This record gives sequence, C-alpha cells and structure tokens, in this order.
Amino acid sequence: MSKIGIETTQNVHLSFPLASVGERIAAYLLDMVFIGVCMFFIAMIIGFLGEAFEIGFVFLLPLLFYSLLFETFMNGQTPGKRIMKIKVCKVDGDAPGFIHYLIRWMFRLVDITLTNGVAAILTIVIGEKGQRIGDILAKTTVVKTNHTMKLTNTILSEVPENYQLVFPESRKIEDKDLELFKRVIQQLKTMNDPVEKLTFGLKARAKVMEQLGMKTEMQPEQFFQTLIDDYNFIHKDL
Repeated sequence: MSKIGIETTQNVHLSFPLASVGERIAAYLLDMVFIGVCMFFIAMIIGFLGEAFEIGFVFLLPLLFYSLLFETFMNGQTPGKRIMKIKVCKVDGDAPGFIHYLIRWMFRLVDITLTNGVAAILTIVIGEKGQRIGDILAKTTVVKTNHTMKLTNTILSEVPENYQLVFPESRKIEDKDLELFKRVIQQLKTMNDPVEKLTFGLKARAKVMEQLGMKTEMQPEQFFQTLIDDYNFIHKDL
C-alpha cells in the first residue's frame, strides 16, 4: 500500500495510505453516473414542463461545478469519493480550503477532459505523492479514509469533574494542535514494531515539548492524551 509522509506544521511526521489509481478512477466513474442520472431527470422535468433551453441550462449549470461544490462542502469528497472511502487532503496535513479545490477543479480540463484522463493517470503513477497536475499545483493529494487512523469530529470532549491540570504549558495549545495529537495517538496504536513505535513516539513527544517549552518523561501515548485532556479541562467552561 502506497503511503504519503506528511510533515505537519509542528514538524511531526505522519503517514497516510494514498488512494490507488483504481480507487480514484472508480470514484470518478461513480460521479459520472451520478451526473448522468441528474441530467436525465432534469431533462425529463424540463421536457414535461416544456421550459425553454435557457431555463434548462440554469438547472444544468451547477453540474459543471460538481466536483468543486461537493469537495468544498463535503470536506474533500464527492459522492463517488465517499463511496470509495477516499478524500482530498493537503500534503502538509492541513485541511484544504476553497482555493485548493478550485485549482484542482480548473485543472480537470487538462488532467481529465482534454487527455481522457491519461495526464492524470501518468502523473499519479509516476509521482511519489499520488498527485495529478491539479494536485501538484494545489499542493493536495487523495488519501484513504477507511484507514484505522480516524479522528473524532469534535475538538472538545468531557473530562472528569475532579480532573487536575497536569501541564500548565497546555495553555499554549491551539485548536489545530489537537488534531495533530489525535493523529499521533492513532498512528502509535497502528504500529506493530515496538522499536519503530517507540522511536516515532519519542521524536513526536520531543518536538511538541520543544514547541510548548516543557519537559517530561511520560510515555508518548499517555503524554499526548494528557495534553488533550488538559486542553479540554482548560476550555470546558469557555
């Protein structure tokens, strides 16, 4: 399984399984089926109502922006991508914004339409990060979402009533840091090699300790969970 190594803004290296060419093609074909069905029903409605061509064009226009709209409002997924359990993400680990989806959508003309998908397939296969031309320019790629590394959708979670703050330095933690901590914990849980797991955990812990200006000998997984708990304790009444 091909993976992409992502260096986060906190300089912690994480790895995610890349979506295969086959999965991306399947997602594209599913989306084409969905678009075709929509066009069929729109055409039937227009024919039944006897509306003019201009009215029909207004109904069909959103389909031209199909991937852009769905990826923007469905967190990097179209219906086809969701069915195939893949999604768009940035290569630096951050969530893509509208401009990144827009660049990907604009270069579909070169990647897919004008070259019948040949340009996209070649660049994805040849490159190391599973990127078509639009991805390269947008600094995005497509990864699997059914990997064992999953994140909760909410930032805040409950902490016990008698919880005591462990690290005062946790007050420096920002919202975006919590996603990194959760990813590190989940990646640690997926590692079977104890040496690799310990090495990764200690490196990640050292970089975050340096960022927060703190020291501890706490085990990496417990350390990151404690930071999450501290953050939730600090913000529970806000």
